[in-house]
Amino acid sequence: MASYKGVQGVLTVLEDFFKARLPLELSEGPTNARVNLLGSNDIANKLNGNLLGIYLYRLTIDDHGRSRFFKAQGADNGAAQPELPINLHFLLIANAGSATIEADLMSWAMVELANHSQLDISHLQTSDDEWGHTEIINITPVDLTTEDLMRIWDGFETPYTIAMAYVAKTIRLRLNRQRTEGPDVATRVIPGGRVI
Repeated sequence: MASYKGVQGVLTVLEDFFKARLPLELSEGPTNARVNLLGSNDIANKLNGNLLGIYLYRLTIDDHGRSRFFKAQGADNGAAQPELPINLHFLLIANAGSATIEADLMSWAMVELANHSQLDISHLQTSDDEWGHTEIINITPVDLTTEDLMRIWDGFETPYTIAMAYVAKTIRLRLNRQRTEGPDVATRVIPGGRVI
């Protein structure tokens, strides 16, 4: 399980994943495209240049994992570890000076995610060393209606550009262990001393 840094870790891994695979015909001149994580402050301004952006627009609790408890790995095998399972909903945004570059950036990114739709410990360990060895994050496209997509874009200052919605399932965040009761009290020892 990950610490609270797991969310940021998955987003950073996605950014690094795309940066490492960006083909030369898109990354070098004259296109000079780049890949960036976008925050609310970035979206509040007009996007510039040829860019593939990753924007986290929603976090949800995974319905199927809401009440799961997993056995801890390592020395404390018997204790179940509570978790907060969450899903990351993000947009891939292609912004460019021409329709051709926008289409190329988005279609390239979609192909990459279709070919590599899982992240595991080999991707995630550098962002958070608390990831479990068997944990896998699945990334799948999400069908957003045009109305839902437009509602998201209504909050942006930048003009609408091509976007695709994805969900990353399931990031398991470690919670504090629940308190346990000790054994029943069998004897009481009351310290005593001499009264002077």
